[in-house]
Amino acid sequence: MTEHQLWDKISQEPSDSFIADVKEGKVPELPYFIVDQNDAKSKIKAKIDAIKDERFQTSIVTANYGNGKTNILKYLSLYYRNHEHIKVLYYRADADNYDIILNLLRIVEDNYTNFIIESIKKLVDEKFDCATLANNYNDNFSSIEEFTKKLFSTNDVTEIRNVFYLGTGRLNSKRYFDKQGLRQLRDYERREILVLFLNILSQTGRYIIFCIDEVEKIREKSKARFSHFLTSLRELIDLSNKVKGHYLILALTDGVDSNLIQSTNEPLYQRIGQHIIAINPITEKKDKEDLIEYLKELFNLKEDTNEVLKKLSKETDATSNRLLIQRISDILFGKTEKKSLEKALKDNSLFELFNETKKDLDINVDAFKNIHRKFFDPLEYYLDSFNIRIEEFTSQLRYYYNYETDTFCYFVFSKDISVIDNEMLKIKSSIEYLNFDKKTFFKNISIFVSASMELNYSYLDKYEFLKDFKLSIIDIQDFEDLFTLLELYRQHFEYQPKLKPIIENYTNSSL
Repeated sequence: MTEHQLWDKISQEPSDSFIADVKEGKVPELPYFIVDQNDAKSKIKAKIDAIKDERFQTSIVTANYGNGKTNILKYLSLYYRNHEHIKVLYYRADADNYDIILNLLRIVEDNYTNFIIESIKKLVDEKFDCATLANNYNDNFSSIEEFTKKLFSTNDVTEIRNVFYLGTGRLNSKRYFDKQGLRQLRDYERREILVLFLNILSQTGRYIIFCIDEVEKIREKSKARFSHFLTSLRELIDLSNKVKGHYLILALTDGVDSNLIQSTNEPLYQRIGQHIIAINPITEKKDKEDLIEYLKELFNLKEDTNEVLKKLSKETDATSNRLLIQRISDILFGKTEKKSLEKALKDNSLFELFNETKKDLDINVDAFKNIHRKFFDPLEYYLDSFNIRIEEFTSQLRYYYNYETDTFCYFVFSKDISVIDNEMLKIKSSIEYLNFDKKTFFKNISIFVSASMELNYSYLDKYEFLKDFKLSIIDIQDFEDLFTLLELYRQHFEYQPKLKPIIENYTNSSL
Protein backbone atom coordinates (compact mmCIF):
# COMPACT_ATOMS: atom_id res chain seq x y z
CA MET A 1 0.00 0.00 0.00
CA THR A 2 2.94 2.31 -0.61
CA GLU A 3 0.82 4.41 -2.96
CA HIS A 4 -1.24 5.63 -0.01
CA GLN A 5 -0.38 7.89 2.88
CA LEU A 6 -1.80 7.02 6.27
CA TRP A 7 -5.38 8.34 6.65
CA ASP A 8 -5.87 8.68 2.90
CA LYS A 9 -8.98 7.02 1.51
CA ILE A 10 -7.95 3.49 0.57
CA SER A 11 -9.12 2.28 -2.80
CA GLN A 12 -10.99 -0.96 -2.39
CA GLU A 13 -13.96 -2.69 -3.99
CA PRO A 14 -16.51 -2.60 -1.15
CA SER A 15 -18.49 -5.75 -0.42
CA ASP A 16 -22.26 -5.81 -0.04
CA SER A 17 -21.86 -6.36 3.69
CA PHE A 18 -19.52 -3.37 3.94
CA ILE A 19 -22.09 -1.13 2.21
CA ALA A 20 -24.87 -2.49 4.44
CA ASP A 21 -22.81 -1.74 7.54
CA VAL A 22 -22.03 1.84 6.53
CA LYS A 23 -25.63 2.47 5.47
CA GLU A 24 -26.79 1.63 8.98
CA GLY A 25 -24.00 3.53 10.70
CA LYS A 26 -22.27 0.35 11.83
CA VAL A 27 -18.52 -0.12 12.03
CA PRO A 28 -17.49 -2.30 9.06
CA GLU A 29 -14.68 -4.79 9.43
CA LEU A 30 -12.30 -2.81 7.18
CA PRO A 31 -13.07 0.93 7.00
CA TYR A 32 -11.49 2.60 3.98
CA PHE A 33 -11.83 6.19 5.14
CA ILE A 34 -11.92 8.23 8.36
CA VAL A 35 -13.72 11.59 8.15
CA ASP A 36 -12.56 14.45 10.42
CA GLN A 37 -10.67 13.53 13.65
CA ASN A 38 -7.58 15.39 12.45
CA ASP A 39 -6.15 15.76 15.94
CA ALA A 40 -6.43 12.04 16.64
CA LYS A 41 -5.03 11.15 13.22
CA SER A 42 -2.06 13.47 13.71
CA LYS A 43 -1.18 12.12 17.16
CA ILE A 44 -1.50 8.47 16.16
CA LYS A 45 0.52 9.00 12.97
CA ALA A 46 3.31 10.70 14.93
CA LYS A 47 3.59 7.68 17.20
CA ILE A 48 3.56 5.22 14.31
CA ASP A 49 6.25 7.23 12.55
CA ALA A 50 8.36 6.74 15.68
CA ILE A 51 7.49 3.05 16.15
CA LYS A 52 11.10 1.94 15.60
CA ASP A 53 12.47 4.29 18.26
CA GLU A 54 13.92 3.34 21.61
CA ARG A 55 10.64 3.29 23.50
CA PHE A 56 7.34 1.44 23.69
CA GLN A 57 4.49 3.89 23.12
CA THR A 58 0.93 3.97 24.43
CA SER A 59 -2.22 5.90 23.56
CA ILE A 60 -5.72 5.72 24.98
CA VAL A 61 -8.47 6.63 22.52
CA THR A 62 -11.67 7.75 24.26
CA ALA A 63 -15.07 8.50 22.79
CA ASN A 64 -18.73 8.36 23.57
CA TYR A 65 -20.48 5.35 22.08
CA GLY A 66 -20.86 5.58 18.32
CA ASN A 67 -18.26 8.26 17.61
CA GLY A 68 -15.80 6.07 15.72
CA LYS A 69 -12.95 4.89 17.93
CA THR A 70 -13.30 1.35 16.56
CA ASN A 71 -13.32 2.75 13.02
CA ILE A 72 -9.85 4.21 13.58
CA LEU A 73 -8.44 0.93 14.91
CA LYS A 74 -9.90 -1.08 12.05
CA TYR A 75 -8.70 1.41 9.46
CA LEU A 76 -5.19 0.82 10.81
CA SER A 77 -5.76 -2.94 10.46
CA LEU A 78 -6.62 -2.46 6.80
CA TYR A 79 -3.85 0.04 6.06
CA TYR A 80 -1.10 -2.19 7.47
CA ARG A 81 -2.65 -5.49 6.40
CA ASN A 82 0.14 -6.29 3.93
CA HIS A 83 2.95 -4.26 5.49
CA GLU A 84 6.25 -6.10 5.72
CA HIS A 85 7.50 -4.72 9.03
CA ILE A 86 4.48 -3.38 10.93
CA LYS A 87 1.53 -5.53 11.94
CA VAL A 88 -1.69 -4.31 13.54
CA LEU A 89 -3.24 -6.80 15.95
CA TYR A 90 -6.84 -5.90 16.80
CA TYR A 91 -8.48 -7.52 19.83
CA ARG A 92 -11.43 -6.74 22.04
CA ALA A 93 -10.60 -6.43 25.72
CA ASP A 94 -10.95 -9.69 27.63
CA ALA A 95 -12.73 -9.12 30.94
CA ASP A 96 -11.37 -12.45 32.18
CA ASN A 97 -7.77 -11.70 31.17
CA TYR A 98 -7.46 -8.22 32.64
CA ASP A 99 -3.72 -7.98 33.19
CA ILE A 100 -2.60 -6.04 30.10
CA ILE A 101 0.94 -7.43 30.23
CA LEU A 102 -0.20 -11.06 30.33
CA ASN A 103 -2.72 -10.19 27.65
CA LEU A 104 -0.06 -8.79 25.31
CA LEU A 105 2.14 -11.79 26.03
CA ARG A 106 -0.65 -14.09 24.89
CA ILE A 107 -1.19 -12.01 21.75
CA VAL A 108 2.52 -12.24 20.92
CA GLU A 109 2.39 -16.00 21.38
CA ASP A 110 -0.74 -16.33 19.21
CA ASN A 111 0.77 -14.37 16.33
CA TYR A 112 4.55 -14.63 16.48
CA THR A 113 5.58 -17.95 18.04
CA ASN A 114 7.19 -19.41 14.93
CA PHE A 115 8.77 -16.11 13.87
CA ILE A 116 10.34 -15.55 17.31
CA ILE A 117 11.66 -19.12 17.41
CA GLU A 118 13.27 -18.74 13.98
CA SER A 119 14.64 -15.34 15.01
CA ILE A 120 16.24 -16.80 18.14
CA LYS A 121 17.77 -19.60 16.07
CA LYS A 122 19.24 -17.02 13.69
CA LEU A 123 20.56 -14.83 16.53
CA VAL A 124 22.15 -17.85 18.21
CA ASP A 125 23.88 -18.76 14.95
CA GLU A 126 25.16 -15.17 14.74
CA LYS A 127 26.39 -15.37 18.37
CA PHE A 128 24.30 -12.31 19.20
CA ASP A 129 24.64 -10.93 22.75
CA CYS A 130 21.17 -11.76 24.11
CA ALA A 131 21.75 -9.72 27.29
CA THR A 132 21.09 -6.52 25.32
CA LEU A 133 17.52 -7.71 24.78
CA ALA A 134 16.96 -8.01 28.53
CA ASN A 135 18.35 -4.68 29.77
CA ASN A 136 21.73 -6.38 30.30
CA TYR A 137 20.10 -8.10 33.29
CA ASN A 138 20.05 -4.86 35.26
CA ASP A 139 17.40 -4.10 37.88
CA ASN A 140 14.47 -6.55 37.83
CA PHE A 141 15.75 -8.13 34.65
CA SER A 142 18.24 -10.08 36.74
CA SER A 143 15.33 -12.41 37.58
CA ILE A 144 15.08 -13.58 33.94
CA GLU A 145 18.84 -13.86 33.26
CA GLU A 146 18.84 -17.61 33.71
CA PHE A 147 15.76 -17.97 31.47
CA THR A 148 17.18 -15.71 28.73
CA LYS A 149 20.50 -17.55 28.59
CA LYS A 150 18.65 -20.87 28.38
CA LEU A 151 16.48 -19.54 25.54
CA PHE A 152 19.60 -18.59 23.58
CA SER A 153 21.64 -21.66 24.50
CA THR A 154 20.70 -23.76 21.47
CA ASN A 155 19.69 -23.45 17.83
CA ASP A 156 17.45 -26.52 18.04
CA VAL A 157 13.93 -25.33 17.12
CA THR A 158 12.13 -27.83 19.36
CA GLU A 159 14.19 -26.89 22.41
CA ILE A 160 13.75 -23.17 21.73
CA ARG A 161 9.99 -23.71 21.45
CA ASN A 162 9.80 -25.51 24.78
CA VAL A 163 11.66 -22.74 26.59
CA PHE A 164 9.64 -20.06 24.78
CA TYR A 165 6.41 -21.63 26.06
CA LEU A 166 7.81 -21.53 29.59
CA GLY A 167 8.12 -17.78 29.10
CA THR A 168 4.62 -17.21 27.74
CA GLY A 169 3.07 -19.42 30.42
CA ARG A 170 1.71 -21.99 28.01
CA LEU A 171 3.89 -24.51 29.84
CA ASN A 172 3.78 -23.52 33.48
CA SER A 173 4.05 -26.50 35.80
CA LYS A 174 7.19 -27.00 37.85
CA ARG A 175 8.10 -30.25 36.08
CA TYR A 176 8.51 -28.42 32.75
CA PHE A 177 10.89 -25.95 34.36
CA ASP A 178 12.76 -28.75 36.14
CA LYS A 179 13.19 -30.50 32.81
CA GLN A 180 15.00 -27.41 31.49
CA GLY A 181 16.93 -26.93 34.73
CA LEU A 182 15.19 -23.60 35.38
CA ARG A 183 13.54 -21.99 38.37
CA GLN A 184 9.79 -21.63 37.86
CA LEU A 185 8.88 -18.12 36.74
CA ARG A 186 6.55 -16.00 38.84
CA ASP A 187 3.66 -14.15 37.20
CA TYR A 188 5.14 -10.73 37.91
CA GLU A 189 8.32 -11.78 36.08
CA ARG A 190 6.29 -12.13 32.88
CA ARG A 191 6.62 -8.35 32.60
CA GLU A 192 10.33 -8.67 31.86
CA ILE A 193 9.61 -11.68 29.63
CA LEU A 194 7.28 -9.53 27.50
CA VAL A 195 10.03 -6.92 27.14
CA LEU A 196 12.44 -9.65 26.04
CA PHE A 197 10.09 -11.03 23.37
CA LEU A 198 9.20 -7.58 22.03
CA ASN A 199 12.89 -6.73 21.78
CA ILE A 200 13.53 -9.94 19.85
CA LEU A 201 10.90 -8.81 17.35
CA SER A 202 12.31 -5.30 16.99
CA GLN A 203 15.85 -6.68 16.70
CA THR A 204 14.66 -8.56 13.62
CA GLY A 205 12.76 -5.60 12.16
CA ARG A 206 9.20 -6.48 13.19
CA TYR A 207 6.95 -4.04 15.06
CA ILE A 208 3.47 -4.45 16.49
CA ILE A 209 0.63 -2.00 16.88
CA PHE A 210 -1.54 -3.60 19.55
CA CYS A 211 -5.14 -2.34 19.30
CA ILE A 212 -7.25 -3.31 22.32
CA ASP A 213 -10.86 -2.18 21.95
CA GLU A 214 -13.79 -1.96 24.38
CA VAL A 215 -11.68 -1.62 27.52
CA GLU A 216 -14.84 -0.45 29.30
CA LYS A 217 -16.01 -4.10 29.27
CA ILE A 218 -13.49 -4.79 32.04
CA ARG A 219 -14.99 -1.96 34.12
CA GLU A 220 -18.50 -3.30 33.50
CA LYS A 221 -17.42 -6.72 34.75
CA SER A 222 -15.82 -5.49 37.97
CA LYS A 223 -14.32 -2.36 39.50
CA ALA A 224 -11.58 -4.50 41.04
CA ARG A 225 -10.66 -5.99 37.66
CA PHE A 226 -10.52 -2.57 36.05
CA SER A 227 -8.30 -1.30 38.86
CA HIS A 228 -5.95 -4.25 38.34
CA PHE A 229 -5.96 -3.61 34.59
CA LEU A 230 -4.91 0.01 35.11
CA THR A 231 -2.22 -1.01 37.60
CA SER A 232 -0.77 -3.49 35.10
CA LEU A 233 -0.89 -0.76 32.43
CA ARG A 234 1.09 1.53 34.72
CA GLU A 235 3.68 -1.22 35.20
CA LEU A 236 3.93 -1.63 31.42
CA ILE A 237 4.42 2.10 30.92
CA ASP A 238 7.14 2.07 33.56
CA LEU A 239 8.95 -0.54 31.44
CA SER A 240 8.48 1.43 28.20
CA ASN A 241 12.04 2.71 28.01
CA LYS A 242 13.33 -0.89 28.16
CA VAL A 243 11.41 -1.86 25.00
CA LYS A 244 12.68 -0.85 21.57
CA GLY A 245 9.64 0.26 19.61
CA HIS A 246 6.07 -1.09 19.30
CA TYR A 247 2.83 0.73 20.08
CA LEU A 248 -0.26 0.01 22.19
CA ILE A 249 -3.59 1.74 21.46
CA LEU A 250 -6.35 1.19 23.99
CA ALA A 251 -9.91 2.26 23.10
CA LEU A 252 -12.35 3.17 25.85
CA THR A 253 -15.96 4.35 25.73
CA ASP A 254 -16.08 7.15 28.28
CA GLY A 255 -19.75 8.11 28.12
CA VAL A 256 -20.37 7.44 31.80
CA ASP A 257 -17.28 9.04 33.34
CA SER A 258 -14.77 10.96 31.27
CA ASN A 259 -12.41 11.02 34.27
CA LEU A 260 -12.63 7.28 34.86
CA ILE A 261 -8.89 6.64 34.55
CA GLN A 262 -7.90 9.54 36.75
CA SER A 263 -10.45 8.69 39.44
CA THR A 264 -9.45 5.01 39.46
CA ASN A 265 -5.66 5.27 39.25
CA GLU A 266 -4.12 8.72 39.68
CA PRO A 267 -0.48 7.48 39.33
CA LEU A 268 -1.33 6.00 35.93
CA TYR A 269 -3.14 9.17 34.86
CA GLN A 270 -0.04 11.20 35.66
CA ARG A 271 1.87 9.00 33.20
CA ILE A 272 -0.77 8.62 30.49
CA GLY A 273 -2.85 11.80 30.70
CA GLN A 274 -1.08 13.58 27.84
CA HIS A 275 -1.49 10.47 25.66
CA ILE A 276 -5.29 10.30 25.94
CA ILE A 277 -6.84 11.06 22.53
CA ALA A 278 -10.48 12.13 22.35
CA ILE A 279 -12.69 11.24 19.38
CA ASN A 280 -15.35 13.90 18.97
CA PRO A 281 -18.66 14.15 17.10
CA ILE A 282 -18.46 15.54 13.58
CA THR A 283 -19.81 19.10 13.72
CA GLU A 284 -18.06 21.18 11.04
CA LYS A 285 -19.88 21.81 7.75
CA LYS A 286 -16.84 20.86 5.67
CA ASP A 287 -16.51 17.50 7.45
CA LYS A 288 -20.19 16.75 6.95
CA GLU A 289 -19.82 17.58 3.27
CA ASP A 290 -16.85 15.21 3.02
CA LEU A 291 -18.91 12.50 4.69
CA ILE A 292 -21.85 13.05 2.34
CA GLU A 293 -19.54 12.91 -0.69
CA TYR A 294 -17.98 9.69 0.56
CA LEU A 295 -21.37 8.05 1.14
CA LYS A 296 -22.62 9.16 -2.28
CA GLU A 297 -19.59 7.57 -3.88
CA LEU A 298 -19.99 4.38 -1.84
CA PHE A 299 -23.68 4.01 -2.65
CA ASN A 300 -23.20 5.19 -6.25
CA LEU A 301 -25.77 7.99 -5.83
CA LYS A 302 -25.87 11.43 -7.47
CA GLU A 303 -27.90 13.48 -4.97
CA ASP A 304 -26.90 17.10 -4.54
CA THR A 305 -24.61 17.46 -1.52
CA ASN A 306 -25.97 20.89 -0.59
CA GLU A 307 -29.54 19.58 -0.62
CA VAL A 308 -28.60 16.68 1.63
CA LEU A 309 -26.82 19.11 3.96
CA LYS A 310 -29.89 21.37 4.07
CA LYS A 311 -32.17 18.48 5.01
CA LEU A 312 -29.66 17.39 7.64
CA SER A 313 -29.47 20.89 9.17
CA LYS A 314 -33.25 21.11 9.55
CA GLU A 315 -33.34 18.04 11.75
CA THR A 316 -32.24 17.35 15.30
CA ASP A 317 -28.47 17.10 15.52
CA ALA A 318 -27.23 13.51 15.59
CA THR A 319 -25.85 12.65 19.01
CA SER A 320 -23.05 10.49 17.60
CA ASN A 321 -21.10 10.03 14.40
CA ARG A 322 -22.77 6.67 13.93
CA LEU A 323 -26.21 8.28 13.97
CA LEU A 324 -24.96 11.03 11.65
CA ILE A 325 -23.85 8.46 9.07
CA GLN A 326 -27.14 6.61 9.50
CA ARG A 327 -29.17 9.79 9.01
CA ILE A 328 -27.24 10.91 5.92
CA SER A 329 -27.78 7.44 4.47
CA ASP A 330 -31.51 7.70 5.20
CA ILE A 331 -31.68 11.07 3.44
CA LEU A 332 -29.81 9.72 0.44
CA PHE A 333 -32.28 6.83 0.20
CA GLY A 334 -35.35 8.98 0.90
CA LYS A 335 -36.18 7.66 4.37
CA THR A 336 -37.85 9.84 6.99
CA GLU A 337 -36.01 10.76 10.17
CA LYS A 338 -36.24 8.22 12.96
CA LYS A 339 -37.33 9.79 16.22
CA SER A 340 -35.50 9.11 19.46
CA LEU A 341 -37.52 7.10 21.95
CA GLU A 342 -37.63 10.02 24.37
CA LYS A 343 -38.98 12.40 21.72
CA ALA A 344 -41.55 9.88 20.50
CA LEU A 345 -42.82 9.33 24.04
CA LYS A 346 -42.94 13.04 24.85
CA ASP A 347 -44.76 13.84 21.61
CA ASN A 348 -47.46 11.38 22.68
CA SER A 349 -47.53 12.44 26.38
CA LEU A 350 -46.30 9.00 27.44
CA PHE A 351 -42.86 9.83 28.78
CA GLU A 352 -43.80 9.94 32.48
CA LEU A 353 -45.93 6.81 32.23
CA PHE A 354 -43.06 5.00 30.50
CA ASN A 355 -40.58 5.94 33.25
CA GLU A 356 -43.02 4.96 36.01
CA THR A 357 -43.70 1.62 34.33
CA LYS A 358 -40.02 0.89 33.80
CA LYS A 359 -39.24 1.70 37.43
CA ASP A 360 -42.10 -0.49 38.61
CA LEU A 361 -40.99 -3.39 36.42
CA ASP A 362 -37.46 -3.10 37.77
CA ILE A 363 -38.20 -2.65 41.47
CA ASN A 364 -41.45 -4.47 42.12
CA VAL A 365 -41.34 -7.46 39.80
CA ASP A 366 -37.61 -7.67 39.03
CA ALA A 367 -38.56 -7.94 35.36
CA PHE A 368 -35.15 -7.14 33.91
CA LYS A 369 -33.34 -9.92 35.71
CA ASN A 370 -33.08 -12.82 33.25
CA ILE A 371 -34.85 -10.65 30.71
CA HIS A 372 -34.30 -13.29 28.02
CA ARG A 373 -36.88 -15.48 29.78
CA LYS A 374 -39.49 -12.80 30.50
CA PHE A 375 -39.31 -10.72 27.34
CA PHE A 376 -41.40 -13.02 25.15
CA ASP A 377 -44.67 -12.87 27.11
CA PRO A 378 -45.41 -9.21 26.29
CA LEU A 379 -43.89 -9.69 22.82
CA GLU A 380 -46.30 -12.56 22.06
CA TYR A 381 -49.24 -10.46 23.26
CA TYR A 382 -48.11 -7.58 21.02
CA LEU A 383 -47.86 -9.78 17.93
CA ASP A 384 -51.15 -11.59 18.64
CA SER A 385 -52.98 -8.26 18.86
CA PHE A 386 -52.47 -7.78 15.10
CA ASN A 387 -53.65 -11.30 14.23
CA ILE A 388 -50.28 -11.89 12.59
CA ARG A 389 -49.75 -15.55 11.86
CA ILE A 390 -46.81 -16.57 14.01
CA GLU A 391 -45.38 -20.08 13.73
CA GLU A 392 -43.05 -21.79 16.19
CA PHE A 393 -43.07 -19.06 18.82
CA THR A 394 -40.35 -20.54 21.02
CA SER A 395 -39.37 -18.29 23.91
CA GLN A 396 -36.96 -20.86 25.35
CA LEU A 397 -34.94 -20.84 22.12
CA ARG A 398 -35.54 -17.08 21.63
CA TYR A 399 -37.02 -17.17 18.16
CA TYR A 400 -40.27 -17.14 16.22
CA TYR A 401 -41.23 -17.42 12.57
CA ASN A 402 -43.37 -14.64 11.16
CA TYR A 403 -45.46 -16.28 8.45
CA GLU A 404 -46.76 -12.94 7.16
CA THR A 405 -43.30 -11.53 6.40
CA ASP A 406 -41.60 -14.90 5.80
CA THR A 407 -39.01 -14.01 8.45
CA PHE A 408 -37.18 -16.01 11.09
CA CYS A 409 -36.73 -13.64 14.07
CA TYR A 410 -34.01 -14.41 16.61
CA PHE A 411 -33.06 -12.48 19.76
CA VAL A 412 -29.62 -12.10 21.36
CA PHE A 413 -29.74 -10.28 24.70
CA SER A 414 -26.04 -10.40 25.56
CA LYS A 415 -23.92 -7.32 24.84
CA ASP A 416 -20.77 -9.38 24.36
CA ILE A 417 -19.97 -10.18 20.73
CA SER A 418 -18.01 -13.26 21.80
CA VAL A 419 -21.34 -15.14 22.20
CA ILE A 420 -22.11 -14.84 18.47
CA ASP A 421 -20.38 -18.06 17.41
CA ASN A 422 -22.56 -20.02 19.79
CA GLU A 423 -25.68 -18.06 18.79
CA MET A 424 -25.04 -18.83 15.12
CA LEU A 425 -24.96 -22.55 15.92
CA LYS A 426 -28.37 -22.19 17.58
CA ILE A 427 -29.77 -20.25 14.64
CA LYS A 428 -28.46 -22.83 12.18
CA SER A 429 -29.95 -25.67 14.21
CA SER A 430 -33.32 -23.90 14.49
CA ILE A 431 -33.39 -23.16 10.75
CA GLU A 432 -32.68 -26.79 9.93
CA TYR A 433 -35.51 -27.86 12.22
CA LEU A 434 -38.00 -25.42 10.71
CA ASN A 435 -37.04 -25.94 7.09
CA PHE A 436 -36.69 -29.69 7.02
CA ASP A 437 -39.15 -30.91 9.63
CA LYS A 438 -41.77 -28.22 9.15
CA LYS A 439 -41.19 -27.52 5.43
CA THR A 440 -41.27 -23.78 6.09
CA PHE A 441 -38.53 -22.73 3.64
CA PHE A 442 -38.39 -19.08 4.65
CA LYS A 443 -36.17 -16.51 2.96
CA ASN A 444 -35.46 -13.84 5.58
CA ILE A 445 -33.63 -13.74 8.91
CA SER A 446 -33.78 -10.87 11.40
CA ILE A 447 -31.35 -10.94 14.30
CA PHE A 448 -32.25 -8.59 17.14
CA VAL A 449 -29.18 -7.59 19.15
CA SER A 450 -28.09 -4.95 21.63
CA ALA A 451 -26.74 -1.94 19.72
CA SER A 452 -23.75 -1.74 22.06
CA MET A 453 -22.59 -5.16 20.83
CA GLU A 454 -21.77 -3.44 17.52
CA LEU A 455 -22.52 -6.56 15.51
CA ASN A 456 -22.12 -5.87 11.80
CA TYR A 457 -22.80 -7.59 8.50
CA SER A 458 -19.10 -7.88 7.72
CA TYR A 459 -18.59 -9.89 10.90
CA LEU A 460 -21.32 -12.35 9.85
CA ASP A 461 -19.81 -12.96 6.40
CA LYS A 462 -17.92 -15.96 7.74
CA TYR A 463 -21.12 -17.93 8.46
CA GLU A 464 -21.79 -19.64 5.15
CA PHE A 465 -25.32 -20.79 5.93
CA LEU A 466 -26.50 -17.17 6.24
CA LYS A 467 -25.71 -16.55 2.56
CA ASP A 468 -28.91 -18.43 1.61
CA PHE A 469 -31.05 -15.76 3.31
CA LYS A 470 -31.73 -12.06 3.25
CA LEU A 471 -30.23 -10.99 6.55
CA SER A 472 -31.19 -8.02 8.72
CA ILE A 473 -29.45 -6.97 11.94
CA ILE A 474 -31.88 -5.06 14.14
CA ASP A 475 -30.05 -2.94 16.70
CA ILE A 476 -32.04 -2.49 19.89
CA GLN A 477 -30.70 0.43 21.90
CA ASP A 478 -31.93 -1.06 25.18
CA PHE A 479 -33.90 -4.30 25.57
CA GLU A 480 -35.19 -3.03 28.91
CA ASP A 481 -36.76 -0.08 27.12
CA LEU A 482 -38.31 -2.36 24.50
CA PHE A 483 -39.58 -4.67 27.24
CA THR A 484 -41.17 -1.65 28.93
CA LEU A 485 -42.83 -0.52 25.69
CA LEU A 486 -44.30 -3.98 25.16
CA GLU A 487 -45.57 -4.09 28.75
CA LEU A 488 -47.11 -0.65 28.36
CA TYR A 489 -48.88 -1.93 25.26
CA ARG A 490 -50.19 -4.95 27.16
CA GLN A 491 -51.25 -3.04 30.27
CA HIS A 492 -52.84 0.01 28.63
CA PHE A 493 -55.32 -0.83 25.92
CA GLU A 494 -56.27 2.84 25.60
CA TYR A 495 -52.72 3.81 24.56
CA GLN A 496 -52.15 1.04 22.04
CA PRO A 497 -52.82 3.26 18.97
CA LYS A 498 -50.06 5.62 20.19
CA LEU A 499 -47.68 2.88 21.28
CA LYS A 500 -47.79 0.86 18.08
CA PRO A 501 -45.93 3.45 15.91
CA ILE A 502 -43.49 4.10 18.77
CA ILE A 503 -42.62 0.41 18.96
CA GLU A 504 -42.36 0.22 15.18
CA ASN A 505 -40.06 3.24 15.18
CA TYR A 506 -37.91 1.70 17.92
CA THR A 507 -37.57 -1.67 16.15
CA ASN A 508 -37.42 -0.45 12.53
CA SER A 509 -40.80 -2.14 11.98
CA SER A 510 -39.04 -5.50 12.19
CA LEU A 511 -40.99 -7.38 14.85
